[in-house]
Amino acid sequence: MIEQWRDAVRAVHGVESKYKRLVKAIAGDIESASLPAGARLPPQRDVAAELAISVQTVTNAYKELERQGLIRCEVGRGSFVAARVTETMSNYMLDTAERSVVDFSIARIIHTAEHDAMWRKVCATLSTLDDQPWIRAFRPIAGFEHHRQAGVAWLASLGMPASADTLLVTNGAAHGIFLALASLVGPGDTVLCESLTDHGVIGSANVLGFTLKGLEIDEYGIHPEHFEEMCDSERISALVCTPTLNNPTVAMMPDSRRRAIARIAERYGVYIIEDDVYGPLPAKAATPIASLIPELSFYCTSMTKSVLTGLRIGYLTTPRRLALRAESVLRVSSWMATSPMAEVATRWIVDGTAERLVQIQRERLGRRQALLQQTLGGYVLGAHPQALSAWLRVPEHWQAERLVRELRNRDIAVTSADPFLVRGADRPNAVRVCVGAEVSDETYKAALETMREVFEQYPQVHDFT
Repeated sequence: MIEQWRDAVRAVHGVESKYKRLVKAIAGDIESASLPAGARLPPQRDVAAELAISVQTVTNAYKELERQGLIRCEVGRGSFVAARVTETMSNYMLDTAERSVVDFSIARIIHTAEHDAMWRKVCATLSTLDDQPWIRAFRPIAGFEHHRQAGVAWLASLGMPASADTLLVTNGAAHGIFLALASLVGPGDTVLCESLTDHGVIGSANVLGFTLKGLEIDEYGIHPEHFEEMCDSERISALVCTPTLNNPTVAMMPDSRRRAIARIAERYGVYIIEDDVYGPLPAKAATPIASLIPELSFYCTSMTKSVLTGLRIGYLTTPRRLALRAESVLRVSSWMATSPMAEVATRWIVDGTAERLVQIQRERLGRRQALLQQTLGGYVLGAHPQALSAWLRVPEHWQAERLVRELRNRDIAVTSADPFLVRGADRPNAVRVCVGAEVSDETYKAALETMREVFEQYPQVHDFT
């Protein structure tokens, strides 16, 4: 491996730089899997000595590889080949259902018989209609007018004023956040987020090529002081945040912090991209940051995490000056949202079904969160009565990765901090437990009791994988 790097550096000619040739050589080894995910790269001084080049040249190469998302550099530990988010999510969350496993790894609502009944009812209604323009739709890129108006009404119930001409119907919240980012930033831009954030944001940084940096957080979310410090010292394009029930920490940002962040963003001209996918769940809606500075904000929510898992319809509001650009990105990325699903969402918003299903969700989540507090309350770092998950402290005698493996051996799937960790942030010794597992309450309780037993045990001396 080092030999190929040496040959690449020696082949430099003309104005080409050694560090760029080294970047290309190492990137090639990563792409070919000669350097697999997790592999530790040689220390920079060793590489410099072997290749007869300066340490600064190697440092520049490692920094560029890190910027490209190919490696991660950890102070005191070294540099490692980064795992691609899209390729490794199955290590953290189950891609396919396994009947024997209690799956606490996926954030989803608790499905009930009433969900099935409401779905059958709306499908039966739609089947009787002669005129169904939403199944022939091709041109209304931003969404049918009545679909957008329903979105305006739904956002109003969440405290977010909107108008149909600056609202896009999307295929869920993840699609909406990607549209906002693609409309606003590109390679070379710097975007801030919570140091623990949704893995979709991390994946978007890899795809769109912007630099993602994490902000300090606590049990109430982002520290406004750190946000202001970053805005004052660097050119920041946007802040992506989930102030209501952050994933994975379940932090609920108080109104005072929301207003402080809005003031800072306005002062420095930084756009806010607010992910409010969990916004419908709390019984009392919080003030969206986007409602305070609408001309500097994108706001996104969806039905998936509150009404029905398969109803992948979201609503994205845009600053007026960027509305046409966002609509263009929507056209390029997916042409339009799936209009039959948008029709179902619209009908449920209008007739009250959506709110009824949210209320059912609040009640069921409340019961499961209470059971979790009773069983694992001493380990809870973050929780909320209407949250889809809880954030648990791992005992000091366990490491999160070993604990996750041990639980998996006992047919329980949970998620460590890794898929949510922004590069450069400290890795907390914690796991996320999602309470919407598709099991009975009895099985759910038994799984929590097994988790408590494992938490209280000491790991084996020899832990083989």
